[in-house]
Amino acid sequence: MRLIRITLILTLLLPYHSLSAQNKAKDILDKTAKIVRKSGDMEVNFTAASFMEQKEKGNLSGTIYLKGKKFNIVSTNVLCWYDGKTLWSMNKATNEVNVSTPSQHEKETMDPYLFLDLYKKGYTYEMQESTLRGRDCYEITLKATDPKQEVREMIVSIDKATQLPLCVRMREGIKYWVRISILKCKVKQSYDDDLFTFKSENYPKATVIDIR
Repeated sequence: MRLIRITLILTLLLPYHSLSAQNKAKDILDKTAKIVRKSGDMEVNFTAASFMEQKEKGNLSGTIYLKGKKFNIVSTNVLCWYDGKTLWSMNKATNEVNVSTPSQHEKETMDPYLFLDLYKKGYTYEMQESTLRGRDCYEITLKATDPKQEVREMIVSIDKATQLPLCVRMREGIKYWVRISILKCKVKQSYDDDLFTFKSENYPKATVIDIR
C-alpha cells in the first residue's frame, strides 16, 4: 500500500517538474534574449557547418557584423550583406554576386542569433547542464509542437557566466542539421547602415545576378 501511495505521488508530481523545468529553460532564454538585444551592434567570430545524417556537407568560418536584423558576413570564400530585406551573396571564387530575398532557412544558416525570434512560440523546452569548450553551460533543447514548423528542433548552449550563446544547432526535416559555433563576441559596437549593403563600385569586376 505504501509503495502504491509513493508511486501515485511521483506520478502526480511529474507534470509539475516538467512544467517547472520548461519555465526555467524559458526564463534562461528570455534572459539571454534580453542581454543580446541590449548589447547593441556586435562583431562575432563564428564557424558554421551543415550536416546530413551526421555527415558534414559544408562549412564556413569568419566574422559576422550584426545590427538588429541586419548582418554582414566576411569569410574566406563568401561575402554577404543583408539590409533586413535584400541579401547579396558574393562567391569569391567566381566573382559572382547573387541578389535575393532570403528564405527563413537561409537566414537561419547565417545568423547565430536568429533563434531569439523563434523560441517564444511553438516549442517545448528541455534543459540540462553541460560543458562546452571548457565553459559551464545551460543546454536547452527546443522541439517544435507544430509539424509545419520549418525548424523542427534547436539545441542552444548558453554560457552560465555571460548568459550569451556559445553554440546553436538547428534541425530541419529529419536528418538535416546546421551548427553555428560562436567563438568570440564583441558587444556595444557601432556600425553605419552602409556596412550591410553591397556596393558595386567596390567590386567593379563582379557579375551581379538578380534572382529575386
